[in-house]
Amino acid sequence: MNAGLNLLRFLLALNVVLFHLWNAAAPGAGPVAVLGFFFTSGYLITQIVQEVYSMPRHSWAFLLNRALRIYPQYAAALGLGLLSIYLYPDVAGHINSYLRWPTGAREWLPQLAIVGLDHSNVRVLPATWTLGTELYFYLVIGLVTARSKKASIVLCAASVPVAALCATNVLPYDFYGSAMGNGFVFAFGSLAYFLRNAFRVRPPLFALAVAAYLVHTFVIPALEYSDVDKANLTASVLPFSLILLFLVQHPMAGARATAVANLLGKIAYPMFLLHWAVCVVLSAWLFHGLASFDMPNFWQGAGYFLVMLAGALVASVLFYLLIDQPVERYRRVVRRRAAATA
Repeated sequence: MNAGLNLLRFLLALNVVLFHLWNAAAPGAGPVAVLGFFFTSGYLITQIVQEVYSMPRHSWAFLLNRALRIYPQYAAALGLGLLSIYLYPDVAGHINSYLRWPTGAREWLPQLAIVGLDHSNVRVLPATWTLGTELYFYLVIGLVTARSKKASIVLCAASVPVAALCATNVLPYDFYGSAMGNGFVFAFGSLAYFLRNAFRVRPPLFALAVAAYLVHTFVIPALEYSDVDKANLTASVLPFSLILLFLVQHPMAGARATAVANLLGKIAYPMFLLHWAVCVVLSAWLFHGLASFDMPNFWQGAGYFLVMLAGALVASVLFYLLIDQPVERYRRVVRRRAAATA
């Protein structure tokens, strides 16, 4: 994968962690980052299918590879999340009301399957409700539309009016985060792969896109005191698409910088999974069970966040070394076999 996209994924995950664990500093960073993740996923799913799993008979190999990418680390993070709730239930409930021990099949099944977490009142790994939407488009894009530019255009054309109907509450689906409401973001990410060389994103346009994206991420939500503004979320997709295309068109130079960016990209997913569980444990150990919203001023909030971020980074590196790297060997075998029969 392009090292610049790996770095971008890490920065998106960092914004999600910032939004959750120091919301006062970045009230809209998380939702904007989630749409960035969706756009990136649409692009990468299409790239993977086009370059490795191009034939219909490779569909099962594609699904197996995606399952190996998502579920082993998710299962381990789920175990740690359950352990943190079991050891510190009062701290967990205070920090995030979703952090409760599941009871009954109705609460357990979404935790295990990921799908259905968006409608569950119990989330052992709260941030992972958006993964259900990702899994949906692994099927739609990965098995159907990624094989054809025309099919990707059709997906874009169909998803835009559906998103508009969700945004105006005509359809009974959430705009933010749902497959119906945010399908257009995946669709445009997928189409961006086919159009990645249609025009050149020059450095001045890239700089302008970065500035606009920062405004959508930090400035507008802070002025509105709002986490989710549908218009702001939608508008953020355009500058983000230009940022992604610039990074694709201008590969990162330097072996050391590339290696660092790739490592950061590898730990983005476990950081996304683990930060709430890490927060529960470190809060119980170091902060008397307090949450970020209990911090009385900016500097104490910053200190709280930095401790939690350091803990999440350490845990994420361990996940990368102990889980992701061993599983990656099997994923390489799947990719090689698919490429050999292409």
